[in-house]
Amino acid sequence: MVTSNPVLFTIICVLAIQAMILSGLIAFKQPRRPANIFLALLVFFYALMALNIVLVNVLKDRGMLDVFRYIQLEMIYGIGPSLYFYTKCITHPEFKFKKIHYLHFLPLALEFIFYRTSVYRIGSDGLYLEELPVYSYVYLIQQRIGVLSILVYSIISLVILVKYQDQLKDYYSKIANHSLRWLLAPIIIYAGYIIFWEILTEIDRFVFEKSLREYYFLPNFVMLAIVTCWIGFKGYIQKESNLVHIGAFPKKSKVENEQKDEVFLSKLRQLMEHEKPYLNPDLNLSMLSESLHMKPRQLSSKINQNCNQNFYDVVNSYRVKAFIKRLQSPERDKLSLLGHAYECGFYSKSTFNHVFKKTMKLTPSEYLRKLKNTS
Repeated sequence: MVTSNPVLFTIICVLAIQAMILSGLIAFKQPRRPANIFLALLVFFYALMALNIVLVNVLKDRGMLDVFRYIQLEMIYGIGPSLYFYTKCITHPEFKFKKIHYLHFLPLALEFIFYRTSVYRIGSDGLYLEELPVYSYVYLIQQRIGVLSILVYSIISLVILVKYQDQLKDYYSKIANHSLRWLLAPIIIYAGYIIFWEILTEIDRFVFEKSLREYYFLPNFVMLAIVTCWIGFKGYIQKESNLVHIGAFPKKSKVENEQKDEVFLSKLRQLMEHEKPYLNPDLNLSMLSESLHMKPRQLSSKINQNCNQNFYDVVNSYRVKAFIKRLQSPERDKLSLLGHAYECGFYSKSTFNHVFKKTMKLTPSEYLRKLKNTS
């Protein structure tokens, strides 16, 4: 419990209720997809956590804390599974939620039941006594396991997303429209929030005897409400992408001792140099495979085995070569560096700068200066 702060209570309430409204909009967003259901649950559970803090303190001020013990709203065991299945749905379009997956939400059902028992009521009230009763330790263990659950699911989701971002480059040469990097931020923020909260509360408890609680408790929940509202808004406006089942593509294999397919390399080189499909910023594996009269899976495997690069890097290497060629031509000063980049198939300044520096070990402007000095 903390000293009441009507201003912060109002901010938390407004943002939490807004997040709940957004969760409802996400759940009924068209087209109806399982991913939307899990994102709606994720937003709802976090909004509930923020709203729960306001409710307990308001009831405490009115001398009705005993009532709160019967209507505890916190549902932390639903956060991890919701995040995990949302991540699975958006990174694997063919993923199907099966009956066995409901087991992930079994702890949530048990948590709900636990909050309706006398063990919880006695244990939570005992936290304010000098000597904690046994039931209080049960309550604290339940809370710690819930926090651990969120961290474990967050880490797993983060690994899935990072792997997905890497796999995108096997299919697309323009990954911005298919990237899910926006979801990395809330995962990291939420996991970091949980860790930071636990460390801060433990330091306050053992070092400062809870004297700092007034300074960080409510502001932390304001931040939680803000992030949750942002995730709900971002998730609602996020456009649906027509993603391929990336997991169907073959895994990369080591090719140090394998003989390269010179016929394929020659065919690929001729296509890229003469027809220049890389000038299309939306070029993807399916488009290129049609030009080479190959299946996407076969082409992906051939590129990985013979080029020591993924599709994304191969296409962008040709774009870099085309850019350098334009800088060496008499038309160099007719366009800006970014203008030349767009003419070569790049679709954004950040991608162009990143790819060029990775390839040439120089920024585009540094390369231009070097080129002018040597000419």
